[in-house]
Amino acid sequence: MHLQYRRARVFDVVIRCVLVLLSFLLLYPFIYCLSYSFSNSREAMITNVVLLPVAPTLENFSYVFANNAIVHSFVISVLRTVSGILWALLVTGLAAYAISKKTLPFKRTLSIFFVIPMYISGGLLPTYVWIHDLHLFNNFLVYILPHGFWAFNMLLMRSYFDTIPESLEEASRIDGAKDLRILVQVVVPLSMPIIAVIAVYVGVWHWNEWFEALLYITHPWLKPMQSMLQRIIMESMGSAMEAQSGRVTEHEVSPTSIQMATLIVSTVPIILIYPFVQRYFIQGVMIGAVKA
Repeated sequence: MHLQYRRARVFDVVIRCVLVLLSFLLLYPFIYCLSYSFSNSREAMITNVVLLPVAPTLENFSYVFANNAIVHSFVISVLRTVSGILWALLVTGLAAYAISKKTLPFKRTLSIFFVIPMYISGGLLPTYVWIHDLHLFNNFLVYILPHGFWAFNMLLMRSYFDTIPESLEEASRIDGAKDLRILVQVVVPLSMPIIAVIAVYVGVWHWNEWFEALLYITHPWLKPMQSMLQRIIMESMGSAMEAQSGRVTEHEVSPTSIQMATLIVSTVPIILIYPFVQRYFIQGVMIGAVKA
């Protein structure tokens, strides 16, 4: 019995060490970017940045926030993410609530129709023509309107709505409540876990998306943060030879330093928001996974 206990303890220690190692490997790229962003440009080029910043400084972040284009792109990304979350929750939530009703006519046919986009895409060229015909080029709404419905998210929300007892809605109808009031005052408060899950899914996608801006946006003041980061990366690659030759003065920031600082600025908001929705997120994912 004592030998089995020791083996179990050794196995537990080994598993924890492996998990700690894997966690470090996953976190190290972010740690490296964070350390480099706080490092002096000249010192970072002649000294390897490993875990801690080299000659810590805030010059890189000062440059980022002093650049009006970067600040404006950050605001565009925030507005896009918030608007995209609200629009997707509205459209996808209404579709999921309707599909969850057993009395809905042609329910099975509609469910199949809604799921088809998960497997068959319209293609890039038809989408481009569609956006052109809707006059959404150089329009902020191009980030929002085409992404109101998400089939996978609709299935998750429908599965969650199925777990809400029908007796609650029946009691509300007896009290005189209509469908819209039942949805707003009964279903939505009980569905906060799945709403948090969908909000995180949609929000992360909107925050990281850059390809649409490349296709449909030419106006620089409508570019999101990720497009700005992409431009900085391209500029840093073009300036690599200049940076390697040491042509960076004491008070000048290198393209790589700007790249790292911009990357941290674009990543931190998502990291700060996640702890507030983690409890709902885990609960919603587990329920959706079991039901779906």
